[in-house]
Formats: sequence, C-alpha cells, structure tokens
Amino acid sequence: MNDKYRIVVDAGHGGADSGAVSGNLLEKDFNLQAANYMYNRFKELGVPVTITRDTDKTLSRSERLNTMKSLGTDPNVIILSNHINAGGGVFPYGW
Repeated sequence: MNDKYRIVVDAGHGGADSGAVSGNLLEKDFNLQAANYMYNRFKELGVPVTITRDTDKTLSRSERLNTMKSLGTDPNVIILSNHINAGGGVFPYGW
C-alpha cells in the first residue's frame, strides 16, 4: 500500500444533531454506519486512517476539525465526510 496518503473518515452529524429526518430514520445513523464501514475497510487494506466518531455522540466543530487535522494538514490527507441528505429538491440540470 502507498503510505503517501492518509484518510480521515467523518461520520456527519451525530448525538444531538440528527441531520435529515424521515419518520424514524435519522441521517446521523446512516452516516455513522457508512463511516464505520469505510474506516474498517481502510484499516483492513492497511491505509492509515482515523474516524471523527465511531459512536452516536455530539461533536463540536473544533472537536471534529481537530480529529480531521490529527493525520496532518498536508495535501496527501484525504477527508471523506459522509452525509445522506434529504431529497425532494429540484436538480439544477434536469437530472
């Protein structure tokens, strides 16, 4: 594996911040599930990776940013921020 790149996986929202809501479905739960899958898969592949949260907890903006910066601030750090937003909008290009 190329050790040049490092990845931060961000599970968007969390804790008191549910993100989009549809019935009993919360965006924060889907974001966390996707982020944990990605984090574990990158670890299996030997990619240097960290995750902003691995449980349902509230993160302040500074806590989230500090975790993102924990692998460094050079251009080889890739941040993958998971968000599954609510639908219903109009697509700008008629998709």
